[in-house]
Amino acid sequence: MNNAARLWLLAVILLALACAAAAAPHNDVEQAGETQIQAAGETPDTTAEIHDGHDAAAAGAHEEHYELPNFMMYIHAFNREAIDRWLAGINANLPPLLHITWLNIENLTYCLIVIALISAIAITGTRRRALRPTSRLYIFLENLAIGLHDFFAQVLGSETRKYIAFVGTLFVYILCLNLFGLIPLMKSPTSVWGINFAMALCVFLYVQYTAVVRNGFLGYVKHLVGEPWWLFPLMVPLHIIEELIKPISLSLRLFGNILGEDTLLAVFAGLIVLIPGVLNLPLQFPFMFLAILFSTIQALIFSTLAAVYIALMLPHEEHAT
Repeated sequence: MNNAARLWLLAVILLALACAAAAAPHNDVEQAGETQIQAAGETPDTTAEIHDGHDAAAAGAHEEHYELPNFMMYIHAFNREAIDRWLAGINANLPPLLHITWLNIENLTYCLIVIALISAIAITGTRRRALRPTSRLYIFLENLAIGLHDFFAQVLGSETRKYIAFVGTLFVYILCLNLFGLIPLMKSPTSVWGINFAMALCVFLYVQYTAVVRNGFLGYVKHLVGEPWWLFPLMVPLHIIEELIKPISLSLRLFGNILGEDTLLAVFAGLIVLIPGVLNLPLQFPFMFLAILFSTIQALIFSTLAAVYIALMLPHEEHAT
């Protein structure tokens, strides 16, 4: 499979997993609320009132959360009743685990926009390739690819060419998601844990797939057993827990940092230095430069850790080189 096919496959996997993961936290809250209502033995009328109150509280919590406004929030605000009826009709035909909220649609919309923009730039920039390119966009993309290859070569060594399509795409995709919230009326989808967990789950599955392909099934089992082999009752559970913790730590780290950045920008955007009759100066602009720096660092950390996880699964003699 060539690099272009890998890029498209990764984009499809990211989108599909994001659709599944982004809905999970809201469903857990709803199921927990239903369990508490049933345990309390409430009547149907009371249950409906509690659900109405729960929805109002959830809406209020969303409004109290400090974040810069985005155009999807305005769309919902201007068409709240029609959108809520539409979502209720869709959810009536879906199992509870697959229920959709407007927040899910909001986050996935920005993911789709970023994927579309990256795809459009990549297709446009590489349409006319030449030994001596004259297109500035193509030169920029070529330098970006070379720079990413040289950077990840410090981790993957001679195996970089095989895996640069995966880890390089992760870096570009996450960086664009992080920076998207700095554009007026847009939002960083990485400020939601479900989106980040979907990408971390992609890393987990890709790492396990690479381990089995490169080492064989017996070699993969040998890796879990560790050395000395007679400690396998202790080492196997520890190695399994270690692998399961990796996607959680990856997603939580990115989620916490980007949510903190967005909250900081929103708070300072509300603190206006008022000079009557002269100028209004929003205070978030100095922090936007820090947000660009931290967004780049978080994208590098996520993709570099993915490269490290892949390198650790390679055969030891190849990994050493």
